[in-house]
Amino acid sequence: MLRDAQSLNILQDMPWMWVPPGLMIALAVLSINFIGDGLRDALDPKSIH
Repeated sequence: MLRDAQSLNILQDMPWMWVPPGLMIALAVLSINFIGDGLRDALDPKSIH
């Protein structure tokens, strides 16, 4: 879906082709980042609470 959305015509005329996959990729990256931060905070013995 993202490969098809590289066309300028599709980017301008059909945003529903690239918005959902782009949002899902952003959501996946953010969730992995937050999970990693939470695990680091929970498991790091050197951190001071």
